[in-house]
Amino acid sequence: MKKKVISALLASTMIVSLVACGSTGGDSSDANSKSSGTTASSTAGGDEAKDTSSDSGSGDAAGSGDWVAAADEADDAVPGENDDRAFAKFDHVVEVHYGYQIDPKDTTLPDGDSVDNNQYTRYLLDNYNIKVVCDWTAGNASDFQQKVSLAIASASLPDAVVAPTRNYLVQAARADLLADLWPEFNQYASKQVKEIIETTEGRAINNATVDGTFCALPNISVDTDGVYLYFIRQDWLDQLGLEVPKTVDELGEVAQKFKDAGLSPDYAIAGIDNGGRTYSNFLNSSNNGYGFDAVYQAFNATPGYFLKDDSGELYWGTTTDEMKEALTTLHDWYEKGLINPEVGTTTNGDNANNVKNGTCGIFMGPWWSLGYGNPDSFRNDNNANWQAYPLYTKDGEWNIHMKDVGTTYTMVNKNASDDVKKAIVIMNNVLVRDESTFDTSVAIGWYPLRNCMAATDECEYEYDALMGIIKGEASADDYQQGGSKFNGLYKNLANDAATLKDVISEDYDGSRDLAVTDMDVNTNNGQFNRFYALLIGDRPYATLEPDHKIYSELYYTIDGMDTYWTQISDLEDKSILQFITGAKSLDEWDQFCTDWHVQGGDQILELVKDYLAE
Repeated sequence: MKKKVISALLASTMIVSLVACGSTGGDSSDANSKSSGTTASSTAGGDEAKDTSSDSGSGDAAGSGDWVAAADEADDAVPGENDDRAFAKFDHVVEVHYGYQIDPKDTTLPDGDSVDNNQYTRYLLDNYNIKVVCDWTAGNASDFQQKVSLAIASASLPDAVVAPTRNYLVQAARADLLADLWPEFNQYASKQVKEIIETTEGRAINNATVDGTFCALPNISVDTDGVYLYFIRQDWLDQLGLEVPKTVDELGEVAQKFKDAGLSPDYAIAGIDNGGRTYSNFLNSSNNGYGFDAVYQAFNATPGYFLKDDSGELYWGTTTDEMKEALTTLHDWYEKGLINPEVGTTTNGDNANNVKNGTCGIFMGPWWSLGYGNPDSFRNDNNANWQAYPLYTKDGEWNIHMKDVGTTYTMVNKNASDDVKKAIVIMNNVLVRDESTFDTSVAIGWYPLRNCMAATDECEYEYDALMGIIKGEASADDYQQGGSKFNGLYKNLANDAATLKDVISEDYDGSRDLAVTDMDVNTNNGQFNRFYALLIGDRPYATLEPDHKIYSELYYTIDGMDTYWTQISDLEDKSILQFITGAKSLDEWDQFCTDWHVQGGDQILELVKDYLAE
């Protein structure tokens, strides 16, 4: 049975590296004041000890066969070349229809190009005879989620679409809309993709499996996608003679000084767009751009996560005293005009406008928010010295809430032909292998069905390697294929090492923090964006050890939860934003907590307790 094949993979990958598991702890026994502690590894969303599939699934998968491990596969063809398996070129054109979320504010697509006719789609057609056809698009996350929901409800999924969370995957699978991808994935996934899959010790396969059937290509993102920092104009700090803020209070003081000095005349701290969340939650545990996650963490709050206190009691991370304290500060900033007055109401990326045009000096997010996330900042001002820093608690500790292995899934329609299924696997192989060779001055988000796969420590590994080259401890040649330090698991490193000299000044020796003035913004802008993200955006996580890594006890919904989740999720999302803006007084906090528990929160906590106890 497919379930047995997947279980065998889980067991075999655990041999590679055993994971220590712990529980989230707390610093107070008070039921309303709970600070999350540290765990060594996630206990859900991929817990190898718990098989989340069910015997009520599709049963035997004909021809699926045993998992062919990466070590048993032949080496992949080098970037830009074909082979007869993972990078095979079809002898005829294979059309793949898909739905996609695009960035309506993106300015990198050349005139005349489109979502399904650009450098990436032409690359697939020219080299693999894969022609992509985009059936529909959506311009923001909320609209995209709605379109995916409608496609599932109406049984009108295109050949493939990237599910924004596992919930959509489960809904589509249980509506019998999805293909069994195991035969194609096992046969055609590249050696490199399989190596990445195996680093998750079975969690990625487990997450992409519903009722015993492997029915999607899982996203595997770098750990640092879930590490939230604050970003600040260091050149403005220097201009005003200010120290780098370390705590929330210090950050608020600096924001006020930016505003008073006229550097941020409208507001000093950018926030979320309409449809965004001010923090990641257990379902969307990473890549929350422009949220206030860093602030919550600095108050020992972990909203949106299922946590356990010192006694092992499960609780919800939003309804705590620490969360109220964080919201009190955010509301104070809002009242002072430090936060964008249109937080949560702007649309189509307008929340980022002042960051791009140089009139807002602070925002928050994961590592890629710098460089990849704000390229226009540097095009508009080559000396805009954005830097990344952690935000500490008053006790000087750095908390980070850790993400799931991945959150998105490439779903394939059960009516897709074998060629289409194979093509989708090959498209993923090509993305993983060749992304570093593309001209990423055209945003990589235009790659069709882009659903990242990366070794979880890829950014930190690259940071160390690239800084080693800068310091003269290694050469770029060492990281090329055949070099003494080459490692195919880190898919972008060879190209990054080779192009480092195009962006980083030869006068920079790594003895101080890298700054924008040490970089060439224009010659190779795609690599500039990448190096800014890697060497500045990820510097804190690559060089500092967090005091607490906090995991949710669960990273997806379970049977019975949907009955209550929609209502209390809507209540929470609306109320939190209202508390920040003052539309709802924080005097109503206790009532909000009561409403959350009464309107379904208590039932959900009981469901999760029972599930974790199985």
